[in-house]
Amino acid sequence: MGRGGVTRLWAAAGAAVVSGVLAASPDVARAALTDDLCLPSGDVTLPTYPSAGALQQAAEMAESRLARRGAADPFAEIAPSLELRGSGPERPSPLAIAEYCSAAGELMRVSAQGSQLQAQTYLLGAFQTASRANLRGPASMAAYRLGLVSLSGTPATGTRGGGRRASRGPSEAAREVGQLGDDPCVALMRTSFVVSSSLSLSVASLGCAAQQAHANEDHRTAALAELRLARLRLSVAETNAAAAAEFRREAVGVAAHGMADARKIQDPTLRAELLGRLLSAYLDAGGPLDGMSGVTAAMRVSSAPAAQAYATALDARMAAANGDANAARQMMDQALLLEAQRSLPARLPEFHLLLSEFDPANREAHVLAAYEALEAIRPLLPRFDPLTEETAFSLYMRRVFQGAVDVQLAGAADAGAAIRVKSAQQILEAYRQAELQSVFGSECIPARDPLKPEALRPGEVLLYPILLPDRLEMLYVAGGQAGAEFRRLPPNRSVNRQDVARLVEAAVVSLSGGEDDSWRAASRQLYDILIKPIEAELTPGSLLAVVPDGALRSLPFSVLIDSQNRYLVEKTRVTIAPALAYSQAGGIQAQNQQLVAASLEMEVRVPAGRFEKLDGTGAEARLAAVTDGKRIQRSWVIENFSKADLVGALTREQVDVLHLATHASFNGRSDRAFIVANGEVILLSELRQILSANRTRGGELDLLILSACETAVGDDEASMGLAGAAVQAGARSAIASLWPVSDAGTAELMKSFYGRYREGRSKSEALREAQLSLIAQGGDLANPNIWAAFTLLGAWR
Repeated sequence: MGRGGVTRLWAAAGAAVVSGVLAASPDVARAALTDDLCLPSGDVTLPTYPSAGALQQAAEMAESRLARRGAADPFAEIAPSLELRGSGPERPSPLAIAEYCSAAGELMRVSAQGSQLQAQTYLLGAFQTASRANLRGPASMAAYRLGLVSLSGTPATGTRGGGRRASRGPSEAAREVGQLGDDPCVALMRTSFVVSSSLSLSVASLGCAAQQAHANEDHRTAALAELRLARLRLSVAETNAAAAAEFRREAVGVAAHGMADARKIQDPTLRAELLGRLLSAYLDAGGPLDGMSGVTAAMRVSSAPAAQAYATALDARMAAANGDANAARQMMDQALLLEAQRSLPARLPEFHLLLSEFDPANREAHVLAAYEALEAIRPLLPRFDPLTEETAFSLYMRRVFQGAVDVQLAGAADAGAAIRVKSAQQILEAYRQAELQSVFGSECIPARDPLKPEALRPGEVLLYPILLPDRLEMLYVAGGQAGAEFRRLPPNRSVNRQDVARLVEAAVVSLSGGEDDSWRAASRQLYDILIKPIEAELTPGSLLAVVPDGALRSLPFSVLIDSQNRYLVEKTRVTIAPALAYSQAGGIQAQNQQLVAASLEMEVRVPAGRFEKLDGTGAEARLAAVTDGKRIQRSWVIENFSKADLVGALTREQVDVLHLATHASFNGRSDRAFIVANGEVILLSELRQILSANRTRGGELDLLILSACETAVGDDEASMGLAGAAVQAGARSAIASLWPVSDAGTAELMKSFYGRYREGRSKSEALREAQLSLIAQGGDLANPNIWAAFTLLGAWR
């Protein structure tokens, strides 16, 4: 998400580093010292510098505290100790600067209050400083951390009211990776490279980290970097058919190098774990089996039960690959027995899934056993893996959920089809909620009862698209019928997850750029795939609520085009739901609602960076509180608001509508997303606490409007940013933009929306009519780049 955006990290002509860093106060001299010291170009001369000893002492303290940070955010404790002043004219040693900048970058990377954009800047500066001095240890650590920043998604925010930015989708990013060359470290020495896609920056950073760590005989860092790089290449192969073969081949080579490094790790438990994960990635990529039995033999040197179970499961995989299914089943039974004896048998679901591959005659039973095992351990799994920082959801859950849905639907053609469809839908709902909890944290996602089909009114249709590796499945239910239940449409085997993701990328990249019509062909195909099968249900006055899967989360469904070149929004109202538990129908009357509209126009320096002055946000906030030229009775408008201002306004009485016209940042990960206030940031999780703590009567915020969101195309977690804004803030529904929109376009749409909403229209009706009014006006406002960006999530009545 981004509005106005932070200053671009690098201008086209060269370095233009983001201003403002660790200090929350606008102490320009202090902020400039830290920024300039960690500037990647390294060519800034300062009048005074901190001493090398002071830098290293600060870095050592920060690293020590970061190593034992636990679940607490270390920012408030560590940041002050990194705010150093100059003490003399002598420039500190490259080693001191590299270690200091690496520690500062790591703090920014792991802290919810830190900026992922600043983390990228500092870590790139640390890497380049260390590389110029041939300091392989600090260079490898900075590069590895830089790779982890990039893996978390694009840290840069978008702009609002400025020039349109060029979007990059996964396909273009994959092409960039192919242009990196043989030495990834060379790419990281180019200052212009930082504006590359997250994928290419991740590949270069992790590859360089492995190269430098290997040369420095730091086998642990080398193996970790190669593991993350191998898995990254495999994930691209899963979503990009054109690049799949090349990325799998590269993954095989990377994993093989990683196993060679992992064999040299002294700690037997760590050695076994990394060998197992790397061998698993190697087998996933289709690497040859010659010599791989020696890897599992090396794993068994560790007496840990986890290592024994994992080695046995990997031997089973290799036996199956060699055609000995009977031996594979026997070994996997033994692996299951060993894993079940652990206090937290985290790999038990994975092993059941593997057994389903070796015993296809009993696949369904094994997959459902995997799902049952997952449900038993899911509450006990840590949110992030302590070794690689990957989410437990991606490591242990996603494939199990997908497999369970797959087998339920695959068997839904017999007499018990209705029961299987219902079971599949229940698993899907658990899947969506687990994914939300993984992205935002279970503490931010309170339990709710899912929307029940019988709560739907006539004309309200709920659609579940399910993207599977070999087909598209869709479940739907139409309201107004006695005993309404989900139905399964015939599976569409002409497309799969990759195909749909490619079409969404083509549509969204073109739409968000707003400079060509190449989105039309993709939009037309997506309509045929997703909407045409239920077209008959979309009668005049109907509503379509979609629970999107994967890449579909970044798709503005309203812009899909039918065979008569009519937009979907011209046929029906559209709303999005992250899960049924976060999409109640709603129904509060707008005429009786209290509104708070808060805006920020001034330039602000906060720990997350410097945010530019905005034009038009104050007018937008005032517009939200006006109908027919008159201020509505129950409204508050706060210009250049602070957190205290917002708390005060929300304390006075129950607030139903909160309109925020300010900068917002996705900040690399959804649980770090924030809005910018006067001199401070407010995390969306904090906003939820503010709303909960200052209620004068029960109930949730009815409507949150954020006109500055941005979805990262091809990044499943980033594309949940809109869902997170509503869920984390505790709102029944949200309206936000999937990409930055001009001030004029935002103002026109909001004016139209509020006018209709206060006349008594539902949220979905008011948004649809506002979008149709822009289309009818023609000219620039009719461009889908403007009106299609705005999406309603959650309650629609």
